[in-house]
Amino acid sequence: MGAILLKSKYDNYYYWENIVKKDKSENPFAFDPITEESVFFHGVIVNCHGQSYEKWLHFPNKEALLGFLNYVFVSMSFFSFLSNETELLIQGDLDEMLDIMTDSEKCSQKDLIPEMREFSSQIRELWNCDGGKCFDELKKFLVKYNERWNKGLEIFSYIDVFKSPLELGKFMVDSYENSEETDISMIEDQLGVAKDEWLNICSNVYENDFMKRKFIEILNNRIKDML
Repeated sequence: MGAILLKSKYDNYYYWENIVKKDKSENPFAFDPITEESVFFHGVIVNCHGQSYEKWLHFPNKEALLGFLNYVFVSMSFFSFLSNETELLIQGDLDEMLDIMTDSEKCSQKDLIPEMREFSSQIRELWNCDGGKCFDELKKFLVKYNERWNKGLEIFSYIDVFKSPLELGKFMVDSYENSEETDISMIEDQLGVAKDEWLNICSNVYENDFMKRKFIEILNNRIKDML
């Protein structure tokens, strides 16, 4: 008799519905400890006609991040592209949301739905990846996501993910140092620490409890926006 594959608790509509009901969807794992299994997320949805969204979040593992993408973020992002509504709404399972919008009079961009279903299918496939390969495949998916949905002028969305605090920290520093429109002092002011101290914090999250608390405090409370 073959082994029974257990479905992750994060791949469950009711798990995320409960998160939303508790008003934790904006930062569902804010008080969870960071471990070497943790992964990090930066997501943006800009709607010039309504509400916009930008968050830096950490998740306990890759499965939690995949669940968040499917049941919360990408569903919310695609809803903003499809709907005349100006409010960002979490509609539950991505495929179910697309089914609803297919039949909805409030859907102003039904021609986008077939393409969105392809992205939904690709997210589903990520659940079948093993170990480190899952994160590599997720990054490939996000390249395609960003190329497609980050090109609008009035509505656009993009996502960055990181395997470690140091990868996240270097990304932020490089984004400001390599831009002609900004300098490093702008992000240092936001973080409340100098560049070298920030990178030192990110380098020592796993080994040093003080650095871990400092990193979480900055991630949860200080990083408000990016380039």
